[in-house]
Amino acid sequence: MKQLLQWVVTGWILTYPSIAFAAEWIAVATNSVGDQFFVDKNSIQRKGDAVWYWEYRRFSEPNNAFFEEPINQPVYGAVIQWSVDCRSQVQRLRQLAAYAQDRKAIQTFDYGDAGSLAQPRPGSSAHKVVEYVCNY
Repeated sequence: MKQLLQWVVTGWILTYPSIAFAAEWIAVATNSVGDQFFVDKNSIQRKGDAVWYWEYRRFSEPNNAFFEEPINQPVYGAVIQWSVDCRSQVQRLRQLAAYAQDRKAIQTFDYGDAGSLAQPRPGSSAHKVVEYVCNY
């Protein structure tokens, strides 16, 4: 079952080729509403004081509120590139891709060094992802 899930996730991500090549998606957390959080363990890289990585979130219900920009279709998944300072546990949004229920890319965003900052709340699924990549 785990291998099947990895194949499904990898297939879903193939429409975002820059991260699909050699991706190894690891399930890290599921939140209380059933959203799943995965990390591509092959993408985890230390760059100075930060760790960069790709995350995939599969939403159990449409979650357009996750995005800063309006998207005029229901969003069921997101592939996100983050960088995180493991000491402060503050992460910066670098790139983001929104996906529809049929696994087709809807829209992509490239924020670079201007992406928003976040500090996941301890105990949250996002915090578990940060802990995973920082301890990897």
